[in-house]
Amino acid sequence: MADKDPDDLDEPVPDPIDDEVRAELSLIYNKANDALLFVKAQQWWTVGSTLAVFMGLFVIAKLVGAKSGYVSALTGLIILMTCACVFMLVIYQFWQHNELARIQAVAGNFSATFQKIHAIKSSAEGNFHRYTLLAFMIALVILGAIVTYMGLDQLPRWPR
Repeated sequence: MADKDPDDLDEPVPDPIDDEVRAELSLIYNKANDALLFVKAQQWWTVGSTLAVFMGLFVIAKLVGAKSGYVSALTGLIILMTCACVFMLVIYQFWQHNELARIQAVAGNFSATFQKIHAIKSSAEGNFHRYTLLAFMIALVILGAIVTYMGLDQLPRWPR
């Protein structure tokens, strides 16, 4: 089977690069992909651990008996944790954007076939998915905070 002639491709072929530059670009591409997967995992871990802490705060309040001052302190802690979690999720989103920009910049130096395969999912579609998931994560954390607050509010308090 003969190799395909570069002139047969639909897209223009980027300027040829030497093996050293190709190795560097491949390293950058792989590291950016690894960082992207890490950031996505961190986003979900942040959501899950925040919800677990909310549940833990509620269980502790139920076990030790909820004094009015204690419930107020826990409510403040829940609000603070919710804000911190949302902030971290947004920071992780910016990090994802930077890694995707790095991947796009590197991908432009590879072959036309690579670029064609890489462009199967449009960036607009990818952005829609990413920001939909971000909104879902934020809504989940806020809902968890509301449920925890409502649970704390239902605990019998002493002294009244």
